[in-house]
Amino acid sequence: MITYINMQPVQTIVPARSWVIRGIIFGAFWACGAMALVSCLLWQKYLPAALILAALFLAGLIYRTATRFAGTSRNLLDHGVDANEAEKKDSLVSVIICSIDPVKYELVCGNLRARFGDSPYEIIGIHDAKSLCEGYNRGVKQSRGDILIFCHDDIEIISPSFSSLLRQHLQTFDVIGCAGTTRLKDSKWMSSGDPHIHGVIAYPVANAWPSELFHVSVWGGAELAQVEGIQALDGFFIAARRRVAESVRFDEETFDGFHGYDTDFSYAAFLRGFDIAVCKDILIAHKSTVGDFEGVYRTYASRFQEKYKEHLPEKSDDGLIEQVDFPYVSQAQMLKVWS
Repeated sequence: MITYINMQPVQTIVPARSWVIRGIIFGAFWACGAMALVSCLLWQKYLPAALILAALFLAGLIYRTATRFAGTSRNLLDHGVDANEAEKKDSLVSVIICSIDPVKYELVCGNLRARFGDSPYEIIGIHDAKSLCEGYNRGVKQSRGDILIFCHDDIEIISPSFSSLLRQHLQTFDVIGCAGTTRLKDSKWMSSGDPHIHGVIAYPVANAWPSELFHVSVWGGAELAQVEGIQALDGFFIAARRRVAESVRFDEETFDGFHGYDTDFSYAAFLRGFDIAVCKDILIAHKSTVGDFEGVYRTYASRFQEKYKEHLPEKSDDGLIEQVDFPYVSQAQMLKVWS
């Protein structure tokens, strides 16, 4: 199922130019050149006058070249940069969500509508995914946006300026998320501990959804900054340039379930040389808290370790996870910080 919303074209306004005066000037210079040539060939006694006319003709050529160059440069400045900036600002965003819960799906769609407003975006719902990797790859094929978001159906975007921040950060980075690590040691991004883990996530109080009260967890300092050099991201929210998703793709053969897909995708993008960042100025609430890292998860953790054994550190001491929690924070209080 694909829901298209706010598909607005980007328009470029071309300023009007008048070439009448320039045409007259160029014509006069060409006439001077012709008169100079005729005078030089037929009447040598008019050689001084011919030289003057030739000089005027040469000046005309220089003037014409200069104006053409200036016009081209101005045109590039007026249309090249501005049009590109407008395209980046208003580029289509494709949000891909795998969901089998109609209530959660409608809630997240309503939240996205509020956050995107009039800016162009589309929501692609995959409701029969065999795995998250398979569902996301299918969503990429159906999408049309230059910016792709892969997110869970149990999130709520709190930041009111989310749409502009998303486009702004993806002009600098190739992939962004809300939590991750600068040094991955295994399939869990939090395993390396401080000072490598960074992010901010809000969790609902008492597991209520939607919620008015949240516990806000912060890693890597309270500054609402962008942390670059990230190697892996938490998968509840990942946004990427289209070229990344088409180059890396989700590994649906190795991760054919619902674990490991996020660490694999973001780490593979890191190894390909893409720039990844955690953007702590984007606040998103996630209904799920701590995941289940036992049972089935261990199977995919082993697959991840096998796949990247040549890249992951052989030995790594577990760092302490310094997590700062702000309990019982209302949406109004969060909006004062993430406005």
